[in-house]
Amino acid sequence: MELLRFNSFEEFLRHLNAQIEQTRSQLSELLRRYNEIKERAERLRSIEERLSKALGVKLESVNEIDLKGLKLVVGARPTDEAQVLMEVIQSLKNRLEVLMKLQKLIEDIAKNLREISDMTLLVETVNDIPVKILLCEAK
Repeated sequence: MELLRFNSFEEFLRHLNAQIEQTRSQLSELLRRYNEIKERAERLRSIEERLSKALGVKLESVNEIDLKGLKLVVGARPTDEAQVLMEVIQSLKNRLEVLMKLQKLIEDIAKNLREISDMTLLVETVNDIPVKILLCEAK
């Protein structure tokens, strides 16, 4: 959790816009990396499936150790990396969607409160997502 202070809705919107752009940039980079590794992961998965059918046994594919909730993958393969990248990509897509909805909502609120000056916004965030806004008189 974090508490951020803004002197206006415009300042808060600039902050949200910067977060949206940063998230888009991260998402773009991860999608690029995912596309690079996806092909290798699919080839490896295909080889494993063929070997499994030919040998009649299920191949163990992950050497994963659970360390009190932290998972450690030893000898990670392209399939493991592709899976993790997809999880992070989905999380970033969700984050981007939430930030864009908040941006629209804050723009609407700012339009309605435009004539009010001397206002401070205290914004409580969880994982960099605003969850509560306190409108305070500026001191």
